[in-house]
Amino acid sequence: MKKLKLLTLIGLLTGIISTGFSFADPIDLKITALGHQIKGEIVDVMNLPVYLKYTDKNLNGSVDVLIAVQENGKINIININGDNKNLNNYVFNKIATRNMWTDTKYKGKMFRYRINLISK
Repeated sequence: MKKLKLLTLIGLLTGIISTGFSFADPIDLKITALGHQIKGEIVDVMNLPVYLKYTDKNLNGSVDVLIAVQENGKINIININGDNKNLNNYVFNKIATRNMWTDTKYKGKMFRYRINLISK
């Protein structure tokens, strides 16, 4: 029965990500392309099954995610902010599973994303 509930939750959980490039120079198309590539990585990882450790299953809400390119080209999460603590933890853990890197010429660039998760 628990497996059936979990499969139902996985099937009903949908994610929508919107992108804001307030920190990136909008004229530089390469930076915008990098932002879209990061967004694609986030969408891919958010579509994976829900982790079993979330017994509360309240993963509804919005989360703002700030991601930056470090000096060595590693793409890291800088901040996650949202009202639902379970959702914040869930999003952080999901995105942190990706080992994202880029060229060091993008160091210091930041990208802001809003993730909206709604279980129907």
